[in-house]
Amino acid sequence: MSAPRAGTADPSVGRATPAVDTVAAPIGVRLRQHLRDPLNGNVYALMLNTAVSSLLGITYWALAARLYSPAELGVGAAMVSTMTFLSNLAQLNLNGALARFLPAAAGQGSRLVGYSYGLTCLAALTLSGGFLLLAPRVSDRLGFLDRTPLLALAFALSVAGWCVFTLQDSVLTALRGVVWVPIENTVFGLLKIALLVLLAGAIPSLGIFVSWNLAVIAALVPINVLVFRRLLPRQRGRHTGTPLPGRRVLARFVALDYVGYLFMQAGTNALPLIVTARLGAEANGVFYVAWLLGGSLELVAYHFGTSLTVEAAADESRLAAYARQVLRRGLLLFVPAVILLCVSAPLLLTLFGTGYAATGSGTLRLFAVAVLPKLVLTVFVAASRVQRRVGRIIAVHAATSTLVLSLALVAMAEIGVVGVGVAYLAGQVVVAGAVLPSMIRLLRRAS
Repeated sequence: MSAPRAGTADPSVGRATPAVDTVAAPIGVRLRQHLRDPLNGNVYALMLNTAVSSLLGITYWALAARLYSPAELGVGAAMVSTMTFLSNLAQLNLNGALARFLPAAAGQGSRLVGYSYGLTCLAALTLSGGFLLLAPRVSDRLGFLDRTPLLALAFALSVAGWCVFTLQDSVLTALRGVVWVPIENTVFGLLKIALLVLLAGAIPSLGIFVSWNLAVIAALVPINVLVFRRLLPRQRGRHTGTPLPGRRVLARFVALDYVGYLFMQAGTNALPLIVTARLGAEANGVFYVAWLLGGSLELVAYHFGTSLTVEAAADESRLAAYARQVLRRGLLLFVPAVILLCVSAPLLLTLFGTGYAATGSGTLRLFAVAVLPKLVLTVFVAASRVQRRVGRIIAVHAATSTLVLSLALVAMAEIGVVGVGVAYLAGQVVVAGAVLPSMIRLLRRAS
């Protein structure tokens, strides 16, 4: 992106840019100024986090495919995906509320974070307990989740732990401590890989699940010491911010935002569980690898939306400028990334085994292409969250998930796991086309 001319307005940030900064300053100075912009810093740190996490995730699942049998991999993937699915439900979409309200919460930040952690853990234990009772009655293939009381208890606690682990990233981002997010997840990924290898011979049936959760436990304590001992006191020391909305207003925002989030989860993280229930654990092993790799790009899109929410929440007048900036940079990143992933899909899946490459390449390509309309939807939802227009959020997620699930159930029976990819791409394209007029109006708004 070229620098604007002296004395003109920079359309990416919506404010005048001094001549000395854009013309006379060396490129190193301009680069530092660019990175000091919190919106840019958040996006790049979260992109780095996604890149490192995706690389470590590919390594993890490639090793799992080599060290564990397809059935063991399928069971482990089903346990992890079920854990993350229930955790996402139990988080009550408090990630969105933290991103929206914590940046300006000032002295009330500690209370907001503490209540968020406590509420989501309570919801996690309740949901996981109910799921463990009902799932085996829905499908015999899900009975492995409660083979023993100890395993059932460990599974319920893992859902609660993953809730806090996930909320940590939103807390760090909202408190301008986003630089710690890639550090935290790098340590988590490396520890998870080491445990995977160590447990392969000892407990192959549970090695994937146990390695995942021991790594989570190791990350919880140091990060929350950082949050409560350093970042929250630093925020209080700024003596800036606005009071949180009243409990009724905040509860209404969270409740309605959560309704939209439930629809989104039904059309994303529920997919591996549906594949397991309909096609079996081995089919889910193939699907999960392609879904995981394609979803790595989607994680970057979500990070763009989080950064937009955090920064625009502090200054809503710059929402349109921030949205243009995020959308433009997202497309510059995703278009070549999608092309690269589509071309390299067979080679990439070969890392997991020839069987994965033969049956998963088409599914991976479909999930990769779906990130382009998904970026549009993510920016639209982030802007709606800043404006507190939660009705729009519900409509977007409800329409997308309804399309994805209905098409997936039909296509899965006809063409197997690739049908889920077809359904997912179709759902994103249709809904992105529907919101495009509103998105254009937002982008054209004066800075």
